[in-house]
Amino acid sequence: MTTSVAIAAYNGARFIEEQLLSIMNQSLKVDEVIICDDGSTDGTPDICRAFIKANGLENWQVFENPVNKGYCLNFLGAIEKCTGDVIFIADQDDRWKSQKVEKMLSCLNENPDVSVLSCRYDVIDGEGKIIENSGIPYLGSVFDGSVEYLSVDSFIGCSYIRGFAMCFKKELKEYLKPIDLKSMLSHDWYICLLGALKGKTAVLNLKLTEYRYHFDNVSLSDMTRKTFLGDRQKRLKGLSESIEGHTYLKDFCTDIKDKKNFEKLIRLEQKRLKFLNNKNFFLWLSLIAYINVYKRYYKSLKGAFRVWIGDFCYGYNINFKK
Repeated sequence: MTTSVAIAAYNGARFIEEQLLSIMNQSLKVDEVIICDDGSTDGTPDICRAFIKANGLENWQVFENPVNKGYCLNFLGAIEKCTGDVIFIADQDDRWKSQKVEKMLSCLNENPDVSVLSCRYDVIDGEGKIIENSGIPYLGSVFDGSVEYLSVDSFIGCSYIRGFAMCFKKELKEYLKPIDLKSMLSHDWYICLLGALKGKTAVLNLKLTEYRYHFDNVSLSDMTRKTFLGDRQKRLKGLSESIEGHTYLKDFCTDIKDKKNFEKLIRLEQKRLKFLNNKNFFLWLSLIAYINVYKRYYKSLKGAFRVWIGDFCYGYNINFKK
């Protein structure tokens, strides 16, 4: 199987060369790297081109978007340009362990029914030091090379598999409608759920990537719930995007249970959006009937009530942080 790497870059000068080096030094070389820059002002494209030239990497290419697309559409644009049988997604500021490509391709060969595969990871700080007790929430602490399958239902309304640890088969590309999901979900949720609908989505329980956690992460600043709770317009936009994404993917459902869960979440988010726009107290009160669906946001009843109450605060412009 041929391999491509899709990198979405934006003002990544501080770390991107270290990431490119980790991709270049894989035990099994990749066939192609596509870097799409989203209007950097710090020389990121020049750094990438210099790295490519210095190392004679003929199948590595840099593209510059004429206008800023945002990280989600930038990733989808990079993926569209990839030609490999298997496409790896890479953030600009992480590091790959040397056997990542080799181990993940081997897993795909041994599990041909898997369309999307993620690996486990360590989290590192801005200086490259490992942060203890970090990784994928809701999965165990087993790193023995086993394969864990994830259900369609586990992705409806939530995203906990990160794109930087993923690869997927090129057959999924034709279903990737350019939906901008940056406000609440993202391209990684989109691909994982699509993979589970069209084949299987799985996690390889090996730590093969180092995810850099720092204050400049675009995905962190856009995706963490604390930031999300602090921005009413982002909540409105996020709900609209989520409704669009879930409605599109619902059409791929073959299992009636999955379709019903899609429809239940879509109805909830439509009602939430209507309340936030109309500020009808009784409509908000009726949302308590969906509290178990709200749980998908935080995987806990406490988190469910927090989001439900948060909707009330945003609806009536109540800011307890003042």
